Amino acid sequence: MNTLLYKDIQKNINSADPVLSNMRLVVHLAKKYQGMGLSLEDLIHEGTIGLCKARDKFNPKLEAKFSSYAALWIKATIRQSLNTKSRTIRIPAHKTHLPDVGPKVSQLDATYQGTYDSEIETQHEESHLSHKITNLISKLKPRQQEIVKMKFGIGCNEMKTIEIAKHLGITVQSVNGTIRNAIKIMKG
Repeated sequence: MNTLLYKDIQKNINSADPVLSNMRLVVHLAKKYQGMGLSLEDLIHEGTIGLCKARDKFNPKLEAKFSSYAALWIKATIRQSLNTKSRTIRIPAHKTHLPDVGPKVSQLDATYQGTYDSEIETQHEESHLSHKITNLISKLKPRQQEIVKMKFGIGCNEMKTIEIAKHLGITVQSVNGTIRNAIKIMKG
């Protein structure tokens, strides 16, 4: 490995930037994929891209430890690049199975074995969105929560305003007013 790159990594280990402070993790994980078609420098480059994606997507309220979360992104990015760049003829991702040669970083790792960027991103965004929706709805009174959940199909089938009114024995205007007030409360 390039000695200048290694010295730069060592110098920036205690940096506040999560990318610089986790470069040793990138190097460690990249070494595990040596000999699979890309040079170590290319693997480190791809791993760094994964680390940057992890930094941009990381939510400390949902994930416990940045390095565990970042390792998932680093591995997924390296695997994706090996799949697309290391062969003369590209084979679709679902037809190849690169081994997970790195150590298990966390229990979450088992969930993401063999997944790629888009799957991890989608799962993270869905989890984040679900968490946001739950927080917004918790601001409402129980009756408002019930009406909003019925109207937008949260935890049940989506219902029309008139169906909600009949189901709860109230007027359509009351349902619409409740929804308007609930939206104002959730917007804060």
